[in-house]
Amino acid sequence: MDNQPSADAVGRPQPRPDGQPRDAYGRLLVCLDTSPAAGQLVRSAGRIAEAARVDWFAVYVETPDDHPTFEDQERIAKTMRLAAQLGGQTVMLSGFSLRDTILDFVREQGVTKIVLAQIRQPGWRRLLSGTLADQLRRRAKDLDFYLIAAGGQEPQRRPAPRRDVWLLVRDYGLAAAGVGLCTGVAFVLYPSLALTNLVMIYLLTVVIIAAVLDQGPSIFASLVGVAVFAYLFVPDYYSFSLAHTEYAITLAVMFIVSILISRLTSRIRYQARAAGQQERQTAALYDMSRNLTTKLSLPDLLQEAIEQISRTFDSQVAILMPDGAGNLHLSAGKAFPDDYGSEMLVANWVYRYGHFAGLGTKTLPNARGFYLPLRASQELIGVLRLEPTLPNKVIELKSLRFLEALGSQVALAIEREHLHQQTHQTQVQIEAERLRNALLSSVSHDLRTPLTVIAGSASSLLEGESSLDSPTKAELTQTIYDEANRLDRLVHNLLEMSRLQSGQTKLNCEWHVMEEVVGCALGQLEAQLQNHPVVIHLPADLPMVRIDALLMERVFINLLENAIKYTPEQTKVTVSGWITGQDLLLEVADRGPGLVPGDEELVFEKFYQASSGSARGVGLGLTICRSIIEAHRGHIWAANRPGGGATFRFTLPLEEGAPLLDKHLPEMEKGQLDEPARSVN
Repeated sequence: MDNQPSADAVGRPQPRPDGQPRDAYGRLLVCLDTSPAAGQLVRSAGRIAEAARVDWFAVYVETPDDHPTFEDQERIAKTMRLAAQLGGQTVMLSGFSLRDTILDFVREQGVTKIVLAQIRQPGWRRLLSGTLADQLRRRAKDLDFYLIAAGGQEPQRRPAPRRDVWLLVRDYGLAAAGVGLCTGVAFVLYPSLALTNLVMIYLLTVVIIAAVLDQGPSIFASLVGVAVFAYLFVPDYYSFSLAHTEYAITLAVMFIVSILISRLTSRIRYQARAAGQQERQTAALYDMSRNLTTKLSLPDLLQEAIEQISRTFDSQVAILMPDGAGNLHLSAGKAFPDDYGSEMLVANWVYRYGHFAGLGTKTLPNARGFYLPLRASQELIGVLRLEPTLPNKVIELKSLRFLEALGSQVALAIEREHLHQQTHQTQVQIEAERLRNALLSSVSHDLRTPLTVIAGSASSLLEGESSLDSPTKAELTQTIYDEANRLDRLVHNLLEMSRLQSGQTKLNCEWHVMEEVVGCALGQLEAQLQNHPVVIHLPADLPMVRIDALLMERVFINLLENAIKYTPEQTKVTVSGWITGQDLLLEVADRGPGLVPGDEELVFEKFYQASSGSARGVGLGLTICRSIIEAHRGHIWAANRPGGGATFRFTLPLEEGAPLLDKHLPEMEKGQLDEPARSVN
């Protein structure tokens, strides 16, 4: 007989608050029942375990003879939650004997102490069977027993729920028909078989009936079979009088063996059902855990939980969660119809008090659904509602424990998602703070410098209006103009980076000729490019591309400015382009000092500068380029050129349906595009 803990065991031992180690070899066990004093028993066990510094278990054993009501089931679940909160491990076992099941668990887990309720039992009952404590002490004398005077009586055994009359008639009718068929076979074989062989036919019939039907019909078949066999086949025939004493022994053995076979077969069927249910529940818990961990958003997570629980319990499921004000609202699942106004009151009660309520319970039993609080590791985070497809279907104890386990999985997954969102928000705040600090440090230098130059030049113009000559005034005016332009580009980069990082920038993609975009960028940098000749290599048959022209112009401006800052005067800058597969590859290359080996990716990070102090700038230009290119579904990278210098390449996807160039460009512009290369000075 295997007595394994069910898959929905919850609760783990908590470390002692004083940091003292626990005794790993002296564990404690408390046996739970359905009596109202079970909670007091658990609290006493928790205090004893804490004083002895040992781990402890709260165990409830199910047997085939137990038929708890839903009130009992709710009390058991509440007691187990209390044990878990007090630091114990809660385990539910299945077995045929309460005593043997507990002793097997004691040996497996190394338990040395058992806490039991001191049950008041009538004297004659104690003489016949004794209490559970008496039975355990007789079988395990090496254990320490703690009898708690909880004032409880022995829990009454609940009768089995009544089955439908027609089902009972069917089962007993099938048992009688089986005995009748067996009797017919025995009549045919009677002349050629001995009496003991005929007994085997009846035993085989009892085994078949016990394997197919419940224990009651199988015992009925045993009694009827023995009576029919004694009446028809044992001398004196057609009477219940026996000619010899040995016939009485044969009938007694036949009856005893039939009863034993019936009970053993029923036990095997019970074990098979329990093992099958446990396997299904374990598989469902595994699937739920695996599926929930793959969901990256709260709506997907809730939808997966709804579908899983709906399939498992054949119910319409809904999950209600509180808003910022603490009011429950439907987050996922079937919406409440208009006539379900009282259902929300039940849900709010469950969320407030953290107990079951609704269909099948003693609390608000007129509700159409069953309500389960969703408990996370720290607090209640919602309510799970089940409305069975079959009206008035009540959840059984094992199903209730299983539902609690599924609810815990859902609650922990929701809590994990909330923590993930909080972590993400914290990271965003940290990044924003870092960005703010970096902006302040950069702006304090890079904005102050042009402003100082502008203020100084303007002050010189004002103070020397009559004494300065015209060339000096023109030079100061030009300085003010250049620094103002530089300040404008700096502020533009800061604003552009802010919009790109926040996701507020929307692409305005249209068909454009790439040479026009490059030409506009060169036009804006005409003054700065006076000492840097630019060579353009763009094929004449280059197709039009679908891009945001203003943003792409900003890419070329930033790449050209980067080349201007880091290359000596009179060095060439080359802008090239060609088609590779389904992409347009563009390149801006220079003949400067190149990149520091290993910095090819770092140059695209915010505020990164290849050589600090050598060039003025915030370090956002290449970062903006990468954001714009990735928004166009492209890729940008940097590398050193053979012979010296750096090259920046990026790709843009080519789309079908590009307009033909000769339909959009004048003949003069088309002729200009036929030039293989063009220099801009």
